[in-house]
Amino acid sequence: MTRITIEHLTKSLSGRNILQVENLSFESGEIYGLVGPNGAGKTTLLRCICGLIIPDGGEIQLNELVLDRRTRSTFLKHIGSVFAQSDSIFDLTIDTLLTEHYHYFCLKRPKDWHELLQNVALEITPKQKIGSLSLGMRQRLLLALAISHDPSILILDEPFNGLDPDGVNLTKKLINDLAKDKVVIITSHSFADLNDIMTQSVVIAHGQTSGVKKLAAINSDFTDGLADFYREFVRHTNSLN
Repeated sequence: MTRITIEHLTKSLSGRNILQVENLSFESGEIYGLVGPNGAGKTTLLRCICGLIIPDGGEIQLNELVLDRRTRSTFLKHIGSVFAQSDSIFDLTIDTLLTEHYHYFCLKRPKDWHELLQNVALEITPKQKIGSLSLGMRQRLLLALAISHDPSILILDEPFNGLDPDGVNLTKKLINDLAKDKVVIITSHSFADLNDIMTQSVVIAHGQTSGVKKLAAINSDFTDGLADFYREFVRHTNSLN
């Protein structure tokens, strides 16, 4: 079993606390929905877990491995992630992006990339430029990259962005299949997209997080399910700020 534990994590920017997470734990076999308003700290938290942002304090641990500068490269090999697309990749060919991805993770590039593309229903050629793909196709390409080294942790920041209904359904099926032996953490602005895929939820507002709560318990305890759970925690944090 894979477990991520976060304790007393803090991050400040220009003297303002943007993240203050006391305790969170994520385990394999579960799909966690991380929800919160814009600017709440969702992406900052995910980037800390990926080692892309160095927190001011606290600890992130993968099983027995504590994330720090010395362990970052080892830690990264266990993580696959999809974040907002950057325009800087548009002029790259798909082949170049693949090469850079495996170089970054210090991994050997697989010989058969076509199978991974088939898993996300992409029919593209290695010499195509990424900028020639539609938003949804680029999103599926990044998902294929994220899972290409068989990580034990999958972090997806708005993975349904730009996908048509068929693309959303395909991505959800793939995530469900992957979650059987991985930790999966997803952010989305759509409660509907999360409600039929996640098994547990965490709300984040003003950089603070609720406890992890099972979706079944949320739907049992709150009349309007996830929406009520979200609104109650946001009201609570608003009253403290």
